[in-house]
Amino acid sequence: MARSSAILAVTIIFCILAGPVASFTASDYKDAISKAILFFEGQRSGKLPVSQRAKWRGDSALTDGKIEHVNLIGGYYDAGDNVKFGWPMAFSLTLLSWAAVEHPTEISSANQLLHLQRAIRWGTNFLIRAHTSSTTLYTQVGDGNVDHQCWERPEDMDTPRTLYKITSNSPGSEVAAEVAAAFASASIVFRKIDSNYSTKLLRRSKSLFAFADKYRGSYQASCPFYCSYSGYQDELLWAAAWLYKAGGGNNYLNYASSNQGWSQVASEFSWDNKFAGAQTLLAKEFLNGKSNLEKFKKDADAFICALMPGSTSIQIKTTPGGLLYTRDSSNLQYVTGATMVLFMYSKVLETAGKGGVTCGSVTFSTSNIKAFAKSQVDYILGNNPLKMSNMVGFGSKYPTQLHHRASSIPSIYNHPSRVGCNDGYSSWYNSNNPNPNIHVGAIVGGPNSGDQFVDSRSDYSHSEPTTYMNAAFVGSVAALISQGSEVEQSLQMPELNKTTLYDRQSTKNISY
Repeated sequence: MARSSAILAVTIIFCILAGPVASFTASDYKDAISKAILFFEGQRSGKLPVSQRAKWRGDSALTDGKIEHVNLIGGYYDAGDNVKFGWPMAFSLTLLSWAAVEHPTEISSANQLLHLQRAIRWGTNFLIRAHTSSTTLYTQVGDGNVDHQCWERPEDMDTPRTLYKITSNSPGSEVAAEVAAAFASASIVFRKIDSNYSTKLLRRSKSLFAFADKYRGSYQASCPFYCSYSGYQDELLWAAAWLYKAGGGNNYLNYASSNQGWSQVASEFSWDNKFAGAQTLLAKEFLNGKSNLEKFKKDADAFICALMPGSTSIQIKTTPGGLLYTRDSSNLQYVTGATMVLFMYSKVLETAGKGGVTCGSVTFSTSNIKAFAKSQVDYILGNNPLKMSNMVGFGSKYPTQLHHRASSIPSIYNHPSRVGCNDGYSSWYNSNNPNPNIHVGAIVGGPNSGDQFVDSRSDYSHSEPTTYMNAAFVGSVAALISQGSEVEQSLQMPELNKTTLYDRQSTKNISY
């Protein structure tokens, strides 16, 4: 029975992968990760450094925080607007740090580790400034509702830079715990290259975790853009797991063990729902001998079963072209998040000598899981029915009308005259022309449930990039730099006549 189940699992995955196949190489994945990391430079807020590679961007928001006499300059704009949302920013940084911690060799082989470290530090520096006391954390800069009524470059921005913060009287455990996770994970990244900075991050992580846990309350200040639906328990477990991994002490592992009743079976890993990430980290500790963490291992297995095609407990279906499809709004954020966990959990299982995950009558080997995860990365890069990359600047066919203010209006260096709020809409938002600035590395929200994509600036659900989408992709594609050919061969099925979906012409001539 076990043998027939394994064959069934392989057959189902093979059927998904047996459509038009673009054979990506390690060089392609290195190209993709370099562009995915470069994207963050186009999202920067504040005074840009001399090392800035996205040359079409300029300095912006240089007085952020001034109205309350704090320095909130820097950080990242979360998507195609000009608001800095601390919660998804912190999640993006945690994911980037997770990639750096688990795949330093692969990322180094692409000559991207320094760029990744800079991307992380640009964000953590801002969050350090936002953490002004043990019980005060600034969580947002800019009024989302007002900002979305304007279409202007961040360099021209004149909308109110309203400040939002959490305190002991107005708590927000989700964002405080996520920033704690970002600091803890980043402290591991910088431990060997800047020990003082690493120590500072870990100290602040502990402070924010204590704040999040002592003053429990759900964070709703960023609604309707980022509302908490899963509650704050997932972030508390996620932060505790990272604090333990960062060497914060056994008390954080004890915290997770004492509160494992919070753990829920999840079918997504996103800026709102961190359960699958926490379960992956804590399942590793269970497999290392911490027997009191068994629930996390079971829930991590259940996450795999919720996603894998052919599973008897599948929750997330795929499009006809084989893409995981969670929901229509920026679906690729869920694809990249899930894919990152699939790769990370496979590594956890392999390190512990475990062969895979059993879902009812079907068993998926780690090779099966990685092969499916690889299919998601390859779909994003162009192995899909439209033969189109979902990453700007990768391949010869990709979205050109990104829903992104800075990208869609000529650079301040080419068009020095100010572009006002309404002028941006009339002259640039409604234009049918490609964006004048190629935001290299930006991953769009992706196709609809029928694998169709309309390249339209106004269709923000499908054409807008986000930092957390790219951050999860970095963690996903990093796993393939060394494993690409291995994963492709893991199904041990007859060789297909592979047809390249598009001519992956060199994109090295794109001006950064």
